[in-house]
Amino acid sequence: MALEGIRRIFYDRMNRYMHREMKPPLTVGYDQIRIYPTLTGFMYCGTALLLFLLGINYQNNLIVIICCLMLSAVPYVVLDTYRNIRGLILEPLDTDSRFAGQSVRFRLHASGTGSRCAISIQPMNPGGIGEFRDRLESGDEIGITFHPDRRGWLSSGAYIITSTYPFGIICSHIVVDFHQKTLIYPRPLTGNYRLTESASSTGSKLASSSTVRGMDELSGLRPYREGEPVSLIAWKQLAMNRGLLAKDFTATVDESRYLDFAAMSGSTEDRISVMTYAVLQLSQADQVFGIRIGGEILEPDHGEEHRIRALTMLALWGQEDQDGN
Repeated sequence: MALEGIRRIFYDRMNRYMHREMKPPLTVGYDQIRIYPTLTGFMYCGTALLLFLLGINYQNNLIVIICCLMLSAVPYVVLDTYRNIRGLILEPLDTDSRFAGQSVRFRLHASGTGSRCAISIQPMNPGGIGEFRDRLESGDEIGITFHPDRRGWLSSGAYIITSTYPFGIICSHIVVDFHQKTLIYPRPLTGNYRLTESASSTGSKLASSSTVRGMDELSGLRPYREGEPVSLIAWKQLAMNRGLLAKDFTATVDESRYLDFAAMSGSTEDRISVMTYAVLQLSQADQVFGIRIGGEILEPDHGEEHRIRALTMLALWGQEDQDGN
């Protein structure tokens, strides 16, 4: 435990020092690499020192020569370890949002000339799982995996990338932090829900209505998007050489169709989880809905963008004290 605490303090201080240089893509240079002996390296040097003392004490030249040969290999090992990690180009990749309980992998794209041997990446943040590669080729990805159990922003923190190539007696490492983060949606919880028609928890109804994209009335033409039903294509416009256009329809819906946090039962997190489940079900059925939670309102709509806005709203509600870093 004491060694782990010392290691954590050392890496924390090194991490703060290295933060000022983190601009992707990062090309690892001599000023970012730290080299030190491993535990095996200390044992190796200790063995050489012991042989030297024995050789001097017993005036045995053969033992002294063996000691000198052991120590003469150290500078070459240091250079090989240094060259193995120098010139490595690291660039962060986007991380998709996940639901609480699912695994999240923060990835780095590695490139550069040649291949790298015995590369390890470990997270500074607790709870992360690192990776080890016997050989890392240019164009490969390397990263760390988290298993978050809470909603909100998840930060990758700093990475410690190390190499003990070739003999494991010398370690070269860099500390990298690209401030990667991703949004963790609430864990869906199956439960009963209903769309309320009240403007507030007291049950007063809204009298207004809004127009959203639907299939009631033709509102105009717009560029056709790949993947849409061919029934939406305006064939007459295409025949008149006006390009590939799609018919845009609108539907008038009641704005009072909301998933209301106040109408749910249970703890705060249970309510949010049930609302998350409801958002997924309603979005799958392409239904129009809005969200009321606390003093925040998401107006009724439907579609993939609305689903993401709804899940983001539920993930961040009550998380104002977190800055996402």
